[in-house]
Amino acid sequence: MSEARIVAVTFRTPPLVKMEEFANLVAADPGGDTVAQVVRNSAITTKGMAVNALLEDPRRWTTRRRMDRSLTEARHLGHATVTAALAEAGLGPGDVGLFATVTTTTHSAPGLDALAAELGLRPDVETLSLGPMGCYAAVPAVSACAHWVAVKRRPAVLLAVDLFSPHVQPPPYDKEQAVVLTLFGDGAAAVVLLPRDADEPGGVEVVDAEQLTAPAYADDLQVHMGDNGLRIRLKPSMPDVVAGSVATPARALLARHGVRWADIAWWAVHPGGRRILDRVDEALGLPERSMATAREVMREYGNTAAPAVLAVLRRLQTTRPLAAGQHGVVLACGPGATVWALLLRGT
Repeated sequence: MSEARIVAVTFRTPPLVKMEEFANLVAADPGGDTVAQVVRNSAITTKGMAVNALLEDPRRWTTRRRMDRSLTEARHLGHATVTAALAEAGLGPGDVGLFATVTTTTHSAPGLDALAAELGLRPDVETLSLGPMGCYAAVPAVSACAHWVAVKRRPAVLLAVDLFSPHVQPPPYDKEQAVVLTLFGDGAAAVVLLPRDADEPGGVEVVDAEQLTAPAYADDLQVHMGDNGLRIRLKPSMPDVVAGSVATPARALLARHGVRWADIAWWAVHPGGRRILDRVDEALGLPERSMATAREVMREYGNTAAPAVLAVLRRLQTTRPLAAGQHGVVLACGPGATVWALLLRGT
């Protein structure tokens, strides 16, 4: 459909912080024992924190200070991530025709798109700032870039950055806030897309995408700006909502292209939390290796929102690259409640 292919995916995080040490930081706060319990049950051992709360505590920062720091750190991390992606793709800054960015946690105009000049991209490069969409953002962003590449026949770069450490909230902590405090980590991912060319094999073709939104459950996951930075609402029903919805766009996508469920080589599942992964696994019965990869990424980095599923995609494509004609599926979920499925094919 798109006539575009992904030729490079990179993923970066700030320095990792051990979750046990993070739990110790808030142990004496009201609700600190709840945080410790959630950390123990989270299956997350480390996560990236651009603002390391063990060294500088942001919990009393104003929203302005949080957003200013978030933009600074996001640009720094994003620069390194895009630079690595271009090198992996064998491209120079002058080759890029579209520079797209997506974030839910860093709001500014100009924002991440200001990296175009810092990266040495052409003065006439097209820039596209997307967001906020939350954890599913990478899939529609990749789809949009693929359509652009198919029409313009020029390379595109997508940068996804989400940083939660500048938005660590002050106590007291109830169960919901303890989950948010534990689950979300900082990360960045970059994707390089080129036109599909039969004479130039390599990478994976972006075949098609499908979205499902269940507005009846829109209250289950929300992200808003408050007096102390980002406020995240994450109801305990979210895993069941995702598990009950995720098969619908995936089945529609495969049916439209005549691909059988059993023929999918791997599934890149958004590592949205231990219970979400468990419930999706129960509902879909996905291959063990696919689910294990999602759990590995979550254990090492937590849920980095938009970059998270791209980290899973990178690891799967690195360890088990799609052969020519083989298919893979990317599944991501987020506010709305919204689920996206992306169909890929080896070239």
